[in-house]
Amino acid sequence: MYKDMRVRFCKEGSAVYFSHLDLNRVVMRALRRSGIPYWSKGGFSPHPYCVFAQPLSLGYESEGELFDFRLLEEGEYTPEMLKNAFPESLRILEIYEPKDALKEIAFAGYKIELETAASAQEIEAAFATPLKVLKKTKRSEKEVLLGDFIRSIHAAPGEEGRVLLWATLAAGNDGSLSPNYLAEGLNNAGIGAKIKRVRRLAFYKSDGTEIR
Repeated sequence: MYKDMRVRFCKEGSAVYFSHLDLNRVVMRALRRSGIPYWSKGGFSPHPYCVFAQPLSLGYESEGELFDFRLLEEGEYTPEMLKNAFPESLRILEIYEPKDALKEIAFAGYKIELETAASAQEIEAAFATPLKVLKKTKRSEKEVLLGDFIRSIHAAPGEEGRVLLWATLAAGNDGSLSPNYLAEGLNNAGIGAKIKRVRRLAFYKSDGTEIR
């Protein structure tokens, strides 16, 4: 028998340039290296059962990444065994039994650093207006209102020439929004802005409570 476990981990340093496929491979190698008794998928080439939350764009940092694995109930296991097997750039923050399904993710929270000549007040006021962007998918592109994909957004002064944004953006199966579109919306409105740094903080359900 097994039980489902969830890992919350950081993605920092060199790991920000891992693709989602690279991340999957590194995590699976770490699971094998840890020596913990995990449940494997069968087939010709058995490998650890592992399910990730939404992929993170290249270059973005995170302190709220999630993946699920299955822990066999027999055999030796301590959280330290798993933590010590992961590279420093994928530092594990928590290991726990999940309460929510990953498919319940509806939003993601971000801390975003913008390079702009505008003030925090001007940036926040701009997001209160109907900003439009050309949202692209693999199959099409469509003009949309940013506000349809933003649950909340707050701006604050950063270092000189910078503004910090705390934004909760759509991240579910019904629609998602990359932080890159925030800068695009501002530029379309005549407010020059360039994203310098993005850090994903957490995932949330549709009611705004954090996924656990």
